[in-house]
Amino acid sequence: MERSSHRVLLVGPTAGLAEEFVAAAPPGWSFQAIGRRPPDPTGRPVDPFHPVDARSIGELEYAVRANDCDAVVSFLQVGDRALCERERPAPRELPSGEAWAVNAVATEAVARVAVAEGKRCVVLSTDEVFAGSDRPREETAIPSAWGDQPTWYGATWAEAEEQLRRLDGPVAVLRVSALFGWGARPECDRRAAAFLSARASGDGPRVQPTFVPDAVAALGYLVEARETGSFHAAVPASVGREDVARALVPPERAGERLIGGPLERHPGLVPGRLPAAGLRLTPFDEAVRQIRSRRRR
Repeated sequence: MERSSHRVLLVGPTAGLAEEFVAAAPPGWSFQAIGRRPPDPTGRPVDPFHPVDARSIGELEYAVRANDCDAVVSFLQVGDRALCERERPAPRELPSGEAWAVNAVATEAVARVAVAEGKRCVVLSTDEVFAGSDRPREETAIPSAWGDQPTWYGATWAEAEEQLRRLDGPVAVLRVSALFGWGARPECDRRAAAFLSARASGDGPRVQPTFVPDAVAALGYLVEARETGSFHAAVPASVGREDVARALVPPERAGERLIGGPLERHPGLVPGRLPAAGLRLTPFDEAVRQIRSRRRR
C-alpha cells in the first residue's frame, strides 16, 4: 500500500479479510465501520462504529452517504452455501432470501450511494461468478448470468457484479477464491483445511487459492488506484483440493491421512513450502501489469 492518507469506511468490519486489511494498512489510514457487529476491540482502532443491518437498505444507504470518508470497502457477504441453496428460487420465481438481500441488493446499494457521493468503492466478490468452471479465471472474464449459475451463492454475486458494472463511477471489484494464510483470524485456516481434507480425492474438484497477503495487498491497491472494473487475485492455475489440504498440514504431521478429522492450523503458508505443494504465489501488481499489457495490444 502507498503511504498516503485515506479515510476508509468498512462495510462488514468483522469479516476475517476486513480485519487483515485494517491490520496491514500503513500509518495515516483511518477506519470507520458500519455493520451488524463491531470489529474486534483488541485490533487496530476502528472508530466510530455504526450498527446497521445491511438488509435495512434505507439505513445502509444513509450510513454510507453521511459518513465522512473518501473510500468505501464492502465486505458484505452471506457465504453459507447450505443456506444459499435452501433459498434458491424455483423457475420463474423472483429471487429473495438473506443471501440475495445482502450479496446482491445491499452490495449494489452501497456502491450506488458511494458513487453518488464521489467516494471510491471497492467490493469483495468471489470467483464463483464464473459458474463453477475449474479453468483458471482471468480478470477480464465476464460472469455467467445469475440464472445460469450452478450455485445460488455464485448467482447472488453474479447479479451484484452485473449491477456494479452499470454504475458510472470509481467502482472496483476484487474476486477471490478459497482464502489461505490467515493471521488475525487463525480459525479460518482450520476450517478451510477441514473442508478441503474431507473432500480430497485424487483428481477431484479443483480450486484457485487466493493467499490472504495477496488479497490484502489487492484491496490496498484498489483503494488507491484509479483502476475500475473487476480483478482476480488468485494463483494463475487451478490445483487439486488435496494439494491445498496437504499444504496446510504442519510438517510434523505430514504423514497423516488427509481424509478424516480436521487438520490443525500451522502458522501460515510460508513461501518455502509453496513450491513443494505445487502452488505459486502471484503478486497482485504483476496481475495488474498483465491486464494493462493486454489492453495496449
